[in-house]
Amino acid sequence: MKIMRLFTLPAVALALALSAAPAATASTTAATTTTTTTVHIVSADGGTTVHAGVGDTVQVDLTALRDYTVTWYWYAPAAASAAVLTQTAGSADPNGNSHATFTASTAGTSDINAIGRCVPDPRTVCPPFVARWKVTVVVS
Repeated sequence: MKIMRLFTLPAVALALALSAAPAATASTTAATTTTTTTVHIVSADGGTTVHAGVGDTVQVDLTALRDYTVTWYWYAPAAASAAVLTQTAGSADPNGNSHATFTASTAGTSDINAIGRCVPDPRTVCPPFVARWKVTVVVS
């Protein structure tokens, strides 16, 4: 009986000590590197097609256009397909410039459109139309 107690007591103590110790787990996580690019689009790119990758940032900056006695002010650009290009920011400045930022969310094609409104000089009249601006973005 004494022999059994001598072996049993240390075995129970060891079992309790091991169960209280935190379990060491080994895990390996594959390191992935994602490279994103910023695609910068300006007024002169109107009517063109640009390419972007999924996750890229698409920055649009439109500059007001002076034409004889009027200035064309741009409203903030907007994407035709929010599923492809998610808009994260957009604004129109008091001087007629406008800006928008999009994230290329998924593969596909979307146009980015903007409308320009006429602001005439004093004692002049605007022509009876609006300016349209468009760029097609292909995300792959």
